[in-house]
Amino acid sequence: MNQTPAQAPPDYGPSLPEIVRPWLRARPRWQRLALGAALVALVALVAALVIRSEAEVKSYRQTQADARERGLDPIDFNFDRSRKLVLSKPDGAYVRAERLRDGELVASFTVSPFRMERRPGYLAGYLPLIATKLQHQAARRYDHFRLQFEGRARVNEVEGYQFAFTARRPRPGGEPRQLFGRIVVLPEPYSYDEPDAEYPPGQNPTRGILITMLATTLDEPDTPARVGDEGILQRPFRSFRFGT
Repeated sequence: MNQTPAQAPPDYGPSLPEIVRPWLRARPRWQRLALGAALVALVALVAALVIRSEAEVKSYRQTQADARERGLDPIDFNFDRSRKLVLSKPDGAYVRAERLRDGELVASFTVSPFRMERRPGYLAGYLPLIATKLQHQAARRYDHFRLQFEGRARVNEVEGYQFAFTARRPRPGGEPRQLFGRIVVLPEPYSYDEPDAEYPPGQNPTRGILITMLATTLDEPDTPARVGDEGILQRPFRSFRFGT
């Protein structure tokens, strides 16, 4: 019975290092040093491009047309964000910029429309009353809600009010994770070009923006007061502006 002879493994020839090594040894020392420096520079360039890509900043611009189409108050605003924050448009909100890690919340930045009754006097006088109602709503929404601080807020010259809290965020199959929250009320400015201009007497605003920032222990801030001042939400919060 004839047997088919075993096939010899294919001959791929010498590997690239085997080819390059003798060639390098034959080069003068100054050429080897120059090639080494060029290789180091190339690696550094690739690393810089990767870091730049990870840190890429994108801008979000909310237009009145988009807001009207979704049945929301037509207010213009814009902010910058890291590409790591993924945008969505939940019902009742203009936009949410959120980062998840393995399905868990790292941080989120949600901008929603806000309505208020026209009241006499200065904004600073009745914004705390509005914030108190929002605190009661937050206490019903978040588990183990604990108010940590409240006070005036100024975001790029727009006068507002804020409060911060701690809570617990449930985790499937694990212990709840610490949640830090910071909510900022920003009445619509009288003039987008001069955001610190006061409203004329009797013409206080009836609408504005509600910024809800949430961060877990997967992000940088270690207290609710630092949410929006540190970590991945720092850029969108500090860059937020009314207008286009």
